[in-house]
Amino acid sequence: MTPSEIRHQQARNAQALEGLRVLVAEDEFLLAAQLEEELVAAGCNLLGPYHSVAQALQASREATFDLALLDVNLHGEVIFPVADALRTRGIPIVLLSGYTAASLPERFRALPRIAKPHEPTALIREIRRALGK
Repeated sequence: MTPSEIRHQQARNAQALEGLRVLVAEDEFLLAAQLEEELVAAGCNLLGPYHSVAQALQASREATFDLALLDVNLHGEVIFPVADALRTRGIPIVLLSGYTAASLPERFRALPRIAKPHEPTALIREIRRALGK
């Protein structure tokens, strides 16, 4: 992409996600910082990043947000209890993982998923997919 095309894409992304509240659960510091930068640039408001399943679960029960971006594995613990709670509440989820869809429990295989490492455009695309946009 040319610099002009990148700026146009960023402006389009910011319009589409302006004001979206996103809960982020990610235990890798550099990746969490990258996600924060990309989401804020797209107009999102962040909750987190949460670095443990317990923190993410508590936030998922107490906070108000529109979408959750969840790393599948936080310090060796799977995020599935959080994902189950969010699905019960009807909150869209995007999984962030190095795992293939086939390695996930069947109930999560159809969720939008971003492979690590990710491209910023893939992040925005999968968030839109989760929101039905």
